[in-house]
Amino acid sequence: MKKKIKIIAIVMCVIYFLIIPLILVIAHGFVMGKYTYEDYDANRYLVYDNIAEQYPRELINVRSGENVLSAYLYGKDNTKGVIVVAPGHGDSNDIKLYEVRYFVDEGYQVIGFDYTGCYTSEGDSFGGYTQAVYDLNSILTYCDNNDSFSDMPIYLFGHSMGGYAVTAVLNYNHRIDAVVTASGFNSASEQWECSIKRFTGPAYYLIRPINLAFIHLKYGDDSNLSAIDGINISDIPVLVISADTDVFYCGNRSPIYEKKDMITNNKCEFMLMDKPNHNEHYTYFLTDDAIRYQESNPKGKIDKELYMEHDKYILDMIVNFFDKALTK
Repeated sequence: MKKKIKIIAIVMCVIYFLIIPLILVIAHGFVMGKYTYEDYDANRYLVYDNIAEQYPRELINVRSGENVLSAYLYGKDNTKGVIVVAPGHGDSNDIKLYEVRYFVDEGYQVIGFDYTGCYTSEGDSFGGYTQAVYDLNSILTYCDNNDSFSDMPIYLFGHSMGGYAVTAVLNYNHRIDAVVTASGFNSASEQWECSIKRFTGPAYYLIRPINLAFIHLKYGDDSNLSAIDGINISDIPVLVISADTDVFYCGNRSPIYEKKDMITNNKCEFMLMDKPNHNEHYTYFLTDDAIRYQESNPKGKIDKELYMEHDKYILDMIVNFFDKALTK
């Protein structure tokens, strides 16, 4: 009996201290790996070729660490300001073309880009959540050193992981005039915990010590590179937009919104999107017609414009926030 108990104890130790850490390493490597257009559903979402004739762009190469990022400048003759658009986790710059062209039509120059290891940028893999901040930091360094942007206000807009990047990058020293963060999380450590918790449920509390050790080893001090800290240190207008029910945050509101009592920047504003059918991670960007069309599960040739038709209300909210930022 004692021998059997000993064997069971050894097996449990192997599972806990070897198998679970290995699973965490593999899982992180998978979700933070390389992204290509094989991962992008061009049948449903815009690609640049769909709008190239109406919206010409200029390729900008920006070094970030050992790799070169592909960034794209739209509306280069516009004069209201420059909006840098940060995509979400695993997203191509193309997925933000719906917002990009609206901002261009409103008189802004826009810079879109792909993260390290993603789509048109160099890199063997994306690597981790904080890479989004490093890459955006490199894009903003380019803007700081480019004379064509020296007399123009610079704004940041990002959704999901992009919403994290545009606020966490405020911890760095850049000239930024206003930020809109939509459904953004607060830090790499919190988000990786949330992601593992989503897939393990109540069992997470058993593996939490191993996961915390993994986070510390993987991200080091940058595991706590915080959106909240960036907002508080910046003293610029920031608009925090959150869904009311967000599956990516375990059914809660976005972590930045949830921590609004910790925000001391008195220029920070909050918007909760709680309209029925428009209260989830991204649905508040979409029209009723778009949501109905998506729910119909269309086959064959899909109407890309209708599938992702954006609600003018939220796009105007973002543009108006940037328009007013310099007067605050």
